[in-house]
Amino acid sequence: MRDMRIIVTGGRKRCGNRDCRTLAEAIFAGLRTVPVPLVQNRRVVIIQGGCPDGVDAMARDLAVHTAMAVETYPADFESHPDDAVELSNQAMVDHGADLCIAMPNAAADGPSLGTWDMVRRAVAAGIETRIYPEAAS
Repeated sequence: MRDMRIIVTGGRKRCGNRDCRTLAEAIFAGLRTVPVPLVQNRRVVIIQGGCPDGVDAMARDLAVHTAMAVETYPADFESHPDDAVELSNQAMVDHGADLCIAMPNAAADGPSLGTWDMVRRAVAAGIETRIYPEAAS
């Protein structure tokens, strides 16, 4: 049976205790919406972009502490200075996912361009996408 794959994307400054709870609740709520036979015996994979702080770091920490697998698709600014984030986001989408959880933080990060780019790509690929804006934190 194939993995249950969840893309997590969001602001670099979302890293408080409430944000961690929101992310954990979002991931587990997403898992609860999948019929039990489709979740049983499936490995859960958290997919994120490798940012050392914010939502990416929270997603990695949560995965490690709950025995979920982690995949990282870092933006390669050295090779692609103009479109590294977009290429990283597309790679996450291209490798497939069942759910995308987005936690933009316009108040702290500005327009959250990378997060919204991921949301657009996930939606275009038919990936169920749930958005948790900073107002929820």
